[in-house]
Amino acid sequence: ALKANEKDAIEAAAAKLTEATGPVAQKMYQAQAEAAQGAEAEGAEQSTTGDEAVDAEFEEVKDDKK
Repeated sequence: ALKANEKDAIEAAAAKLTEATGPVAQKMYQAQAEAAQGAEAEGAEQSTTGDEAVDAEFEEVKDDKK
């Protein structure tokens, strides 16, 4: 069983750790968001060229109601 003073020390250390790692986590998430935005912009630029052929399978559907 934990003694009251051990519990308080653990909670204080956890709070201190959270304060120390908060800015690091914020920078990490910001870098991920910027990378995602850059990838989206790059994808938009590539899709606007229109000169690239896409190899795809298709099936012709005949309309028998005519």
